Amino acid sequence: MYQTRLRTLLGTLGYQLLWLVLILMAARYLMLDHFVEPAQLQDRADDLRRMWLTGLRYDLRIAGMALSPFVLVGLMLAAGERGWQGMQRWAPRLLGLTAFLIGAIAIGNYYYYQTYHTHIDVFAFGLVEDDTQAVLANMWQDYPIIKGLALALLLGWLPARWARRTLARAGHKPWPLPVFIVYLLIALTLLFVISRGSVGTFPLRRGNAQVSDLLALNKLTPNGLMAIDWAIKDRAEDIVFTPVSQAEGEALLERSGLDSLMARTPVNPWLAAHKPHVVMALMESFGSNMLAFDEPGKNDLLGSLRPHFKEDFVFKRFLSEDNGTAPSLAALFFHSPVQNISHSSAQHQTLSGTPFALYKQAGYKLVFISPGNMMWRNLVNYLPVQGVDEVYDQNALIKRYPEAAKEVTAWGVPDDYAYRLARTLLEQSREPLFISILTITNHPPYETPPRYQPQPIATTPRVMAHAEDGSIEQANILRTYQFAADALGRFVSAIKGSPLGDKTLIAASGDHQMRRLKAFYPREQVLDRAVPFYLYVPKTILAHSRWHFDPLRVGSHKDIFPTLYGFSLPDTPYQTLAGRNMLAPVDDQRRAFGYNVTLWIDDKGAYPMSGKPSFYPWRDNRQLEVKEQAQPVSEAQQARQQALPELLRWQLNSRIKGFSEPQTAAH
Repeated sequence: MYQTRLRTLLGTLGYQLLWLVLILMAARYLMLDHFVEPAQLQDRADDLRRMWLTGLRYDLRIAGMALSPFVLVGLMLAAGERGWQGMQRWAPRLLGLTAFLIGAIAIGNYYYYQTYHTHIDVFAFGLVEDDTQAVLANMWQDYPIIKGLALALLLGWLPARWARRTLARAGHKPWPLPVFIVYLLIALTLLFVISRGSVGTFPLRRGNAQVSDLLALNKLTPNGLMAIDWAIKDRAEDIVFTPVSQAEGEALLERSGLDSLMARTPVNPWLAAHKPHVVMALMESFGSNMLAFDEPGKNDLLGSLRPHFKEDFVFKRFLSEDNGTAPSLAALFFHSPVQNISHSSAQHQTLSGTPFALYKQAGYKLVFISPGNMMWRNLVNYLPVQGVDEVYDQNALIKRYPEAAKEVTAWGVPDDYAYRLARTLLEQSREPLFISILTITNHPPYETPPRYQPQPIATTPRVMAHAEDGSIEQANILRTYQFAADALGRFVSAIKGSPLGDKTLIAASGDHQMRRLKAFYPREQVLDRAVPFYLYVPKTILAHSRWHFDPLRVGSHKDIFPTLYGFSLPDTPYQTLAGRNMLAPVDDQRRAFGYNVTLWIDDKGAYPMSGKPSFYPWRDNRQLEVKEQAQPVSEAQQARQQALPELLRWQLNSRIKGFSEPQTAAH
């Protein structure tokens, strides 16, 4: 009986394995069909074959690991009648649950890719750490939760029913013992091999997913469960801080093509005697991928910000440092490549070198305003640790402006209340202010206050060609984007039209690209990660400074504060983290690049930060699109791309945990 029971179990699990692999392969096919243009796959037959073969190995590995416990338990329970009856009763249910979970994760991975243009990654943990109720409300509104759940249940019910029938069948005719032993050894060996994903020295690993210079194929190669496993490991590494070696820092600097992590602003006696206010707005989803559809008079996406985009400085070849609010905010304001810094083991430690530290040292009063709830990411507690004197969030805004209570959404009150408070504080202040603003309105559920009268918007063919499927109307998304830009524009107009206009710097950029928009890679890979950098510098300051504006200079978030320092903190040393003054008379070529965790750009073109090393030249001198055909990448450029993320992590560890040996030099 033992032999026939095991053969029945192994046969059942064989069919279950094929079912799980089929689910994962089908999900990959649907993602390939929906997210990759056929034109991109021309002349990529070898890459496609590698994607399918490697993807199959990942799928087999997941299926093998999921079914291994059933084999191990079955080897024991098949020996007794009661144990086998328990196996017959419980195995179908657990197999159904396994298939349900794998199917649900495959479906979730599909919609995650649709939204973030990558498989599930460490950023997913940030979503969990956001306002859970608001996140769930957004998911319910914009994703087919019921249909997805029903499909996952069906994917689990079918194999459960199947297993119940196969495990209840009469026993097989016994084989000779030697034949059975060979059969069992072969089955166990196959299970071990597919669960490992390899017969070589190393199991199937993350690096095996790099099958092409087309980033989308690399992202589709692993399934959702492998991606979750990698994300869990990344998160574990993400929050560990350790002392660092100075020698390692020296080596990383050299590989990064940098001479130092420090710089100094020019001497400027006039500016030292006339300290300006500084306002920096990090705007929710203010992405260039949406701004590309702007058509004045037809699809107006700037509103009141339009005249200021014409009059002031705007850099468009500019990237967000990361692709989510929390990681971009951490990188920009805390110089942290770890998005969880505000609720990590270092949450009570004051960081040196941050914009808050510099402006505090220069005698500024520090204010942080957001129309959202700043219990988000523990910012209400973490910002004061970093020297912020006053934190205003939706609760403070509602208390000050009671009418805002009627306009609260899942994420907070409308953005214009934050700008309204910022203007009031500037008007009332008798000391220089550094005001940071984090906006939230341009976010699902994409609602504008009823009082708002929008400029013309239109779901043009270009917009709809990039619109992702979802229940939120595209017109609502356009209108909300316009509202966010218009709110900033009205604030800038008010400041420039008052005495504050001569003594207030205003900067703004997006925290990441606009969600719910398709990106056609590789042509639009820069557009998909680009955000504008808007900067107003009063003429009185420009008249007493040396500067040069070249709208084609490339940059990223790393360059925002070095630019602001150049017009507000004269003769001041600061931590650059590869940033430079975008308006410097002569550009610093060592730092003349833009960095996003997924992409690097310079004046020649774009370099993806993962996958096979590849370079895509600009299509022309004005657009944010690149040519379709990849070119080789120099070893020096590859070294820079590999070293910079390591250097960013190194400097954070050095500020939190210090050095593992006595410090001999400053950089």
